[in-house]
Amino acid sequence: MVQQTLTLALVTLFALAPQSAPPAPYNGAADARQLIANAVKVAATDGIRVLVNWGTNGDEACAKFLQMQASSAVDPKFFSLEYKRVYIDVGRADKNLDVAKAYGVTITAGSLPALTVLDDRGKVLANATARDFAGPAAVGLKPELYSSFLSKHQAPAPNAIAQFDEAVTQAKRDGKLVFVWFSAPW
Repeated sequence: MVQQTLTLALVTLFALAPQSAPPAPYNGAADARQLIANAVKVAATDGIRVLVNWGTNGDEACAKFLQMQASSAVDPKFFSLEYKRVYIDVGRADKNLDVAKAYGVTITAGSLPALTVLDDRGKVLANATARDFAGPAAVGLKPELYSSFLSKHQAPAPNAIAQFDEAVTQAKRDGKLVFVWFSAPW
């Protein structure tokens, strides 16, 4: 009887637990410059690029664009291996405009979301808006255009042979051995 009561109490507890909503992607209270600087540090360490997404919560175009990113039509490797994403809140085109301008982005009504690709030092490589990924007559977003954009601007593959040769040369010079680790993202 005690066990049944305890089990019933636990089931009730879990059934009544409120479902927390996922955090909003664009954090209005965050320091935009710091978010980008942190992303550039990660990109430099990992040898990848930064994808800055300028937008705002509650905007229909931004929401549709985020849905497209999450869809299976866009290769997930871009977000797990090739790019460090950062979301910058621009409010109603009245927040972080100075930061956007520093990266060559002009925020206007209807231009959201806007994207900026940065290299691992924070240099701007490309800018685009959701309009660049729209189909004919702006009918819906085309995931293949977005994937092509991401593919075009991803970081070049590291030269593993040059790194290996450099390690072997240094090991010979120092009288040491080389430890080689092979790995893959799958």
